Amino acid sequence: MTSKFKLIAVIGVWFTVSAATAAEAFRWDQRVQRGQLANGFTYYIVDGKSLGNTVSLQLVVRAGSLDERDDQSGVAHMVEHMVFKASTAHPEGVGKYLESQGWRIGKHYNAQTNFERTLYQLMAANKPASIAAGVGALAQIAGGAQIPADALERERQVILEEWRGKLGVRERMDRQRRAMLREGSLYPQRPTIGTEASIRTQPAEALRKFYQDWYRPGNMALVVVGDVDAKALRTQIAAAFSGLTPGALPERNSADPVLRDQLQILRLQDSESGTSQVGFINRFTVDQRQDDDGLRARLVDRVAERSLRALVREAAGNLPAGVSSLTSSKGELGDATASLGFSSSVAVGSHQAGLRQILLMRERVRRDGLRDDDIRAEIEEIRRINAKGPQQQAARDFQGWQQMLVGAVQAARVLQDPQQKQAQIARIADAITPAEVNARVRAWIDAPDRAVFMLAPGLSPLTLPTAAEVLALQKTLAAQPLPALVKVHKEALAALPAVVLPEIESAGAVLRQDDLGGGVQRWTLGNGDVVVWRHAPNDAVMRFAAQSGAGYRLPGAPGWQWQLAAQLGNIADLEGQELGQLARWSAAHKVRLSQQQTETQLTYSAQVPAPQLDDLLQLYAAGQVQSDISQAALSDASEQLARQSARRPDSAGERAGREMSRLRYGEQLPGDAMPDLAAVQELDSQAGLQRVRRQWQQLRALPVTYFVSGPVDEATVKALVERHLAGIVRQATATAAAATATAMVSAPVPASAFSGPASTSASATALQQAGGYRETRLAIGIEPQGSVRAHGSQPLAWSPERAMRTAIVSRIVYRQLRTELREKEAGIYRLNYKLSLEPQGRLASELSFTAAPERLDALWALAKTVLEQLPARIDTAMLEEEIRQMRSDEGKRKTDATAQFNRLQLSYNRYGDARYLKESAQLAAGLTPESVRALAQEFRLVGDLVVVKVLPKPAVQP
Repeated sequence: MTSKFKLIAVIGVWFTVSAATAAEAFRWDQRVQRGQLANGFTYYIVDGKSLGNTVSLQLVVRAGSLDERDDQSGVAHMVEHMVFKASTAHPEGVGKYLESQGWRIGKHYNAQTNFERTLYQLMAANKPASIAAGVGALAQIAGGAQIPADALERERQVILEEWRGKLGVRERMDRQRRAMLREGSLYPQRPTIGTEASIRTQPAEALRKFYQDWYRPGNMALVVVGDVDAKALRTQIAAAFSGLTPGALPERNSADPVLRDQLQILRLQDSESGTSQVGFINRFTVDQRQDDDGLRARLVDRVAERSLRALVREAAGNLPAGVSSLTSSKGELGDATASLGFSSSVAVGSHQAGLRQILLMRERVRRDGLRDDDIRAEIEEIRRINAKGPQQQAARDFQGWQQMLVGAVQAARVLQDPQQKQAQIARIADAITPAEVNARVRAWIDAPDRAVFMLAPGLSPLTLPTAAEVLALQKTLAAQPLPALVKVHKEALAALPAVVLPEIESAGAVLRQDDLGGGVQRWTLGNGDVVVWRHAPNDAVMRFAAQSGAGYRLPGAPGWQWQLAAQLGNIADLEGQELGQLARWSAAHKVRLSQQQTETQLTYSAQVPAPQLDDLLQLYAAGQVQSDISQAALSDASEQLARQSARRPDSAGERAGREMSRLRYGEQLPGDAMPDLAAVQELDSQAGLQRVRRQWQQLRALPVTYFVSGPVDEATVKALVERHLAGIVRQATATAAAATATAMVSAPVPASAFSGPASTSASATALQQAGGYRETRLAIGIEPQGSVRAHGSQPLAWSPERAMRTAIVSRIVYRQLRTELREKEAGIYRLNYKLSLEPQGRLASELSFTAAPERLDALWALAKTVLEQLPARIDTAMLEEEIRQMRSDEGKRKTDATAQFNRLQLSYNRYGDARYLKESAQLAAGLTPESVRALAQEFRLVGDLVVVKVLPKPAVQP
């Protein structure tokens, strides 16, 4: 099961409101059918033919870890696990009952616990028997759980592995941030997962006590969304839940921190964190009344927060050296408290400069307030959203109903009638004034509960200021003139003349046209490039991809240099243009090209409405012909590289990654990941600029294969291709293959490695994992956690049929590994496994999991046995189930325009024609258990495998 933080049930300005305090003032959305049983249990039903073939059944229990007593750490989450075990109606376990009905954990049922609530989620087929089974199972969870002690002892191991799987730098930093933001509340003392000690020692009696206290009908609700017979469902709900025993709830712990007049100075640091940041936080109370006044307060909050964000964005355009960002954000801290934070990302050693910028920003707001133009724009945005509110609510889909209704029910709020809500918001928006908004943001900034925090990467030295020093600096800045904001205002920006792209000398001719079958044509251009064109009259957009062999494994320079050249070239302005003009043109025309570079390929992709195909091809051609990397752009990139290099701690993860690369590639391994500081300094020079420009010229000179698909007719597309693409000058080399390997290494590159690139006439080459089995153990971890990471690579012939069968085997192997390692051995909580047959003719696999260090070797041996015995272990029933699922998935892909476009590219890159588009329609129909088993006989899932095991350092061994 999973644990998540607080669910916020607010979308835009369409707030939900409390049933308890304003039931007469606010009306429920009429599409929600509500009911309450005599024992206090409530239910909410949304039905409709447009909600698909799946029915969502969700049981909301308004109790989480915040409701635990001091001696109940982790109990709320442990109860969530144990209610799937033995119950009055299902002694074998509710989970086993669901599995016997064909339901699978993660796919058909799951549960989540957070600080405030526990949520049980079932996804039932839209069949009476399935819905009845789901309602019955949730009723057992709500009131029939037995929580036997023997079952708890076994489940402890699974929960421990869930706890262990969360360990790491992210969890440690989250814990520090929570302690800072929610200081004075119980949140820092109530981790949802509990502690290792509490998981090991909480008795079954403590779980039963929590269950009896909080799993009361008046504290639970059932939310149903789907195409259901609501009348019959109400009868089922009454029969299933009426027997629950009502009772008074214990007194709840407060969710709000105790606020004080204070200025805390805090250090947030971890040996494996790469963050370098400084921030200033104010905490304050907020108005959560659920009436017109409360709604007005929240709308003013929204306008103030977003107007402040706009002002901060403008100030962030003129930051001093060492300070790379300035942002503001507001967040909820409890039922009636919130925080406003300013933060800056800084270079190592520049924390004081970042703090100064934050204090300057706060003083600017305190002295000058927010800009009236920004306030008016945000109020107008509220009006715009509000005007569409009823229409958007009418179009709410299955997932939208699930999220909105569960969020409202969890918080005991009303999901309000759209028409009533629209009228209220319109009235309030008309009355909001700039003075009211400025008063609100100044009240936030002047709130007396304050904290300054600083983060430095790794264990690098960090000198914190004292509170007196921060106050003195704040006083000094308050007495000085404020620096002017230099960024152009929106009105001035709008008044600038429209950017016009220069005439690009890229016109040419289509020299040859070939019919590839299936409505697909190949046009050979005068410059040697190729266009693969498919008319798709039913598609809503034009789809575009441009592929070349300009991957980052080209010879002559480290991979990071080729990556840098590609990224800078992608964002460069055109020769003779002012800074930012190309970006303004792109934004004005709403046309953007995304770039992706792999080891062996550089790809540009986009999709646009049909009338904008001309703009799209013009933008691409301009970037290929006239883009010019500037010294300023290179200096910015160099500063970022230097900062990243300085921030990168030598973590266990980094070291394990380097060892995995060494095992996989051996002597092939190039030292081309992140450069060292000396290489970066050499790069940021006039000579470095010329090198990067030459690299970019060489990348864009390689021949390109274009893929274009959509509703525009052939003659129009061909004319646009001849106008924009056919004359781009290319290098006379072979067309690049489409490789997709993703090997990366992480050894720093010395300055001596920064050399000018050789000719790119040679193709980029992907690294290939060496054959055989190799394993390494590293005792370097700083948590009581062991981990296994394995990569497999085996030469194997590819075909669409074999790739589909491999995907089925991948699902089966995952299920078998989970069954053995979790269900039978209770040794892991989560694992990742993926097996894929790549078009380049390699069978690739990835497997990873965490476990108790003392069990790691035994669990890995068991996993190896599963992989080694694969063909014999393929269960017939499981295989037939996965074949049915694959056929269902393939049925959806037949009408998925994105999937068809991707298969067009795959087909041409593999075969030089469009046969895959035609053959794919019949792939699933030809799937048989025999064909899958036969392919599995060819797999060597352990024979060609490299494994890295990470264990704790001796000092942290349990």
